[in-house]
Amino acid sequence: MALGNALYDQKLASVYDRMYPIDHDTDQAVEFVAGLTPAGGTILELGVGNGRVALPLAERGFGVHGIDGSEAMLAELRERDALGAVTTQFGDFTEEGSGRVFDTVTLVLNTFFVAITKEQQLGCLRLVREQLAPGGRFVLEAFDPAPYHHMEKRDFSMRHLDEGAVMLDTLTVDRSQQLMLSTHTIIDGGVPQTREHLLRYAFPFEIDLLAELSGLRLVERAEDWAGTPYTAASLRHVSVYERDPGSPWVAGAS
Repeated sequence: MALGNALYDQKLASVYDRMYPIDHDTDQAVEFVAGLTPAGGTILELGVGNGRVALPLAERGFGVHGIDGSEAMLAELRERDALGAVTTQFGDFTEEGSGRVFDTVTLVLNTFFVAITKEQQLGCLRLVREQLAPGGRFVLEAFDPAPYHHMEKRDFSMRHLDEGAVMLDTLTVDRSQQLMLSTHTIIDGGVPQTREHLLRYAFPFEIDLLAELSGLRLVERAEDWAGTPYTAASLRHVSVYERDPGSPWVAGAS
């Protein structure tokens, strides 16, 4: 699968919520997506992971479908989703779709960047358009790569997972290809385990161009889920797109 470089295996899936704790920002993401979707409407989450956003939306009565390329993360989702409120699909969302259309499509937490070539990113956005109902909205959340793009040295950091475990992180940036290589080493009393993730970052204006080539157009952009205005100093963005019926890039468009 094309996204194999950035998949979470069982070890990383088991510590994912400790790597990225659920917080107020996650709650705001749920509120934001719910506010875009009509009551009882349908939502597709690409890179659904363990369901931290999908499950609360399903509990609100939305029909939620999630696609993910990690069996381990989908297993975590199924374990916490005893009633099967979220329908899931194992697959590469840059190459395959659901065969359905949805009121809202989401791609959050920098997941767009796991597509490590421009062609994969373009393929992802074209599939988004195919699965987005007329009048629907596509929501993409990602970091602004400007600070990382200027990195000249390898970056080292450590995060506390729990009382008996830490994770050592190493980040290397290849500016010529807009690639970021993250190495995660978990130290928890056993044999240290290292995993690598490769991302291709893209600047907001670049994502807008890829979206335009895919038949999507930007509707609004904010700095965060709370709607803080996006500025040149913003370190991340929440961007909302819609289908562009007049796009010359869409097959059959005049």
